[in-house]
This record gives sequence, C-alpha cells and structure tokens, in this order.
Amino acid sequence: MKAVTNPRWNPDNPIEIAPEVYEKQVVSWLRSAGQELQGFTVSHLEKIHGNGGEYSIDGWAEFEIFGGTKICVLVECKRHRRPVERDVILGVHAKAQAIGAQKSIVFTTSGFQRGAIEFATSAGIALVIFVDGKLTYATRSREPLREAGYPSDLPDFAGQMICSEGNRTSILTITDDRIKPLADWFRSESEARFR
Repeated sequence: MKAVTNPRWNPDNPIEIAPEVYEKQVVSWLRSAGQELQGFTVSHLEKIHGNGGEYSIDGWAEFEIFGGTKICVLVECKRHRRPVERDVILGVHAKAQAIGAQKSIVFTTSGFQRGAIEFATSAGIALVIFVDGKLTYATRSREPLREAGYPSDLPDFAGQMICSEGNRTSILTITDDRIKPLADWFRSESEARFR
C-alpha cells in the first residue's frame, strides 16, 4: 500500500482539476443549495451585458425573495497557482456592480490572501476554497494514512467556505451531501440586505 502524503490543503499545491469539471461541480452545489428558493435558476458560462459592455462569467444564479424581488448572483471560479489577491476580488466586485448582481461568490482552488478575505467580508462577497474531498476525513493517527485507509464514501470534492465576522473567522464545509452553509448564505445575506 502506498502512503499518502499529508492530505491537508496547501495553497502551494492546489487540487488538479479540469476547468469544466470544477465549474460544473460548483454549479451542481449552487443548484442543490437553491432548491428551496423561489424561482431559482443557475447557469454556467454566460455572457452578460452591463455597464461598459459584455462580460464573460463562470456562473449566474437568480432567485426571488419577498414575493418577487429578484436577486442576481455573480459566480466566479478561479484556478490560480497562488492564493487569490485582493485586486481579483476588487475586480469581481466591480463586475458585479456593472452587471447588476446583488451578490457575488468566488470559488478558488488556491485559497485567498488576507487582503482578499478582508475586502470580500466588507463587500459581502462569499469565498469558497475548492479542495479534494479527502480533506473532509479526520483521523487522530500519527501514522501517514494509506490510500486504502480512506472510507469509500468520501466526496470527490469539497468546499471550505470562509465566514468572517469582526475578528472571528470560521470555515464551513460544503459537499454534495452538506450543502446547508451555501443555502444559508443565499437566504441570510439576501434577506438582510433588503430589510
């Protein structure tokens, strides 16, 4: 049996995944998270017209709250070799404003720099690190885990949703079977914004 190197997520060694597989997994999570929302739709690889022209986006979601107020969500999927910088999040924020999105969410395979997290928190942009599903498995063993030692029911992929409030930061896990953090974000942020 081959020993597996440390399975912890490492921003210097992000998950290797084809862009289409990555983006389709994100869309699948969004679709599951939005099932209970009124009029929820999600699309992949859209061109949206906005202030200043046409914008190519990775994903677009829409739903209604309060019996008809439409909420538009910009979805961006980043595959960088380094943690996403503040300037990238500033660009997402500007794009959201230009195309009329009330909410934004950014997924990445490489993590986020502190400045990106701070700006995203202040602007209400959700951040999710896309990781190998093996990261959802914890063991207390000091010995390296062997590949055959992982349970067979682990998800292929998982998301680590960064939630910051004040000086507290927490991480919520997203998988196909654990979609509640994403569903809660759709509802809570939208309803709070329009009260």
